Amino acid sequence: MNIMFVVAVVSLTLQVGMTAALLILGQAPRWRRVRWFGAVACTAACYSAVDMVAALRAPGSPDVSWSLRLNLFIATLHGASWMLFTYAGRDGGWSSVPVWVRRVITVAVLVAGAGSLSGLVAAPQREMLEVPSLGISYERPVLSPLGNALGVVPFLLLLISMIGVWQDRRRGVQGTTPVLIGFVLFLAAAVEELLVASGVVQFIFLGDLGYVCVVVPVTLQIFSRFRDDANQLDQITDQLAEEVQRRTDERDRAREQVVEEQRLAALGRLAAGVGHEINNPLQYLRFSLEELRELAQRANDADALDTIDRSFEGVDRIRQVVEDLRTYVRPRAVEMVPVDLREVVRAALRVSTPQARQGLTVITELNDVPMVLGHEGRLVQVVLNPLVNAMQSTPHAANEPSAPLIVRTRTTPRGWAQVEIVDGGPGFPPDVISRLGEPYVTTRSEQGGTGLGLFVSRGIVEAHGGTMYFENNVGGGATVRIELPNADAASVAFSTPPAGHRVAPVPTDGALRVLLVEDDVDAMRALLRGLQAEQIVATGFTKGQEAIAWLEHNAVDVVVTDLMMPGMSGWEFAAELAQRHPQLRQTLVVLTGGASTPEAEAFAASGTVLVLDKPIGRAALSAAIRSRTQSGTP
Repeated sequence: MNIMFVVAVVSLTLQVGMTAALLILGQAPRWRRVRWFGAVACTAACYSAVDMVAALRAPGSPDVSWSLRLNLFIATLHGASWMLFTYAGRDGGWSSVPVWVRRVITVAVLVAGAGSLSGLVAAPQREMLEVPSLGISYERPVLSPLGNALGVVPFLLLLISMIGVWQDRRRGVQGTTPVLIGFVLFLAAAVEELLVASGVVQFIFLGDLGYVCVVVPVTLQIFSRFRDDANQLDQITDQLAEEVQRRTDERDRAREQVVEEQRLAALGRLAAGVGHEINNPLQYLRFSLEELRELAQRANDADALDTIDRSFEGVDRIRQVVEDLRTYVRPRAVEMVPVDLREVVRAALRVSTPQARQGLTVITELNDVPMVLGHEGRLVQVVLNPLVNAMQSTPHAANEPSAPLIVRTRTTPRGWAQVEIVDGGPGFPPDVISRLGEPYVTTRSEQGGTGLGLFVSRGIVEAHGGTMYFENNVGGGATVRIELPNADAASVAFSTPPAGHRVAPVPTDGALRVLLVEDDVDAMRALLRGLQAEQIVATGFTKGQEAIAWLEHNAVDVVVTDLMMPGMSGWEFAAELAQRHPQLRQTLVVLTGGASTPEAEAFAASGTVLVLDKPIGRAALSAAIRSRTQSGTP
């Protein structure tokens, strides 16, 4: 076994391993071009295999020229593979190779193949090669003049490939410098092999080492790029994972928002239905209270008048609660004025006092705060709700004093007004505190709490441009903070109600004739008595069809109808009125305790009718009716 055999075996082993790895890598979509370099490594392996077999032949063996002819053809294929790898496009397809490269390769392979098969590349004589420094003596074939000419072909192919690598280096392609060095060594080995085969140089063939010198750097360059691509792919994977997570979070938030909107829509329908059912009895309760007040005034009964006035306050509070619940779902314009939060707190404390447990100590620290822009009645409701909750949650034993309830006002560092309510109760459950202020979330479900109180309060605070905070105290108990911007910095989306909704009494000489359509019998009776007291002649019906039939034979000045009615609704009644009595349709007045359907909401918001909310005072209703006789526009 000589050194040529060892070099050939080592080179063959390396080239076979590289060929297998490169062919596997070439299956990746972005690495199709690498398959051509797999062909480079494969042809180098074939060349080494031929050298390994040739190194084992005995001197004097017949027809030893086969190895020379086969290696010349393999060297040409090797050079052709180099050119394909160097000039192929990114997809690695044959069509991506420039036409001139394909022509050069085709001609070179055909010529080398024809010369090798013909046997004309090898001379008939053989020579003994002596390399004393390496202790080698072997018989080798000698190239013919044609073989020497064809031996230049793979050298030229490699030179053209080297020029392509040089151009890549000038374009800034990374890893090309080691490849160029490898090419220089490879070309030197190719020249040496050609000189040895020609008999000019007495040495061993170094072509196998030349293959290794250039194939190894390129392989390292390819795997370096593969590593970079893998890192980039890993980064892209992380980015995609983050994007997927972000989109998933957005989808979850959107889903939660849809659920929240559905719950709000359900709450809106509930509020409208509740408003309709509550405001109808409130309507005839208010008219009845007005009649009682007149009786008390004629009797000069001060106590009765005081009781009736407090009853009016109760009616107004009930109406305000229903209105706030509807307003949170669909905000309405209200008039905003400067309000002193200290007066708001005092009013809330007066209202909540009857609900305070016996022995509960309430400490107030009402420091000066800036004025806020808001609706005083709604702000009292905001403070009242957490105040009552705090009173009910503070424990109290018969012989043990309870922790005091502290209510304070102060100015925040950013200049806002703050109300702070601190109780000594058990605090908020950790799994609920982050969701307080959402509908149906409550800490008192066992006591019948629905969570709508804080929900409405939070909506009112946010409508005023403020914020509401909930937290547990370190030593026990809970704190609720309400912060509102000062009147100068407040930026809230409220406006004064349209002038058409604030009607003033219009004097009239003759008695007006009014047709009233109201499905609630008690409300209709109260309305008829109230209108009669205002010197208005009114006729009432509980069904719209009966009212339409009555109008065929009777005349009136104004028609007043309820909005939500069974059978023929208020908007259906208006449509029928427009066909039969268009003049009355223009002066139509609509009373509503709450629009609970999209059709009702659209009709009430159309601007073609005057919409009055229940409960309405007798004087305000009569003034609105009289104003419609003067103008046919809402």
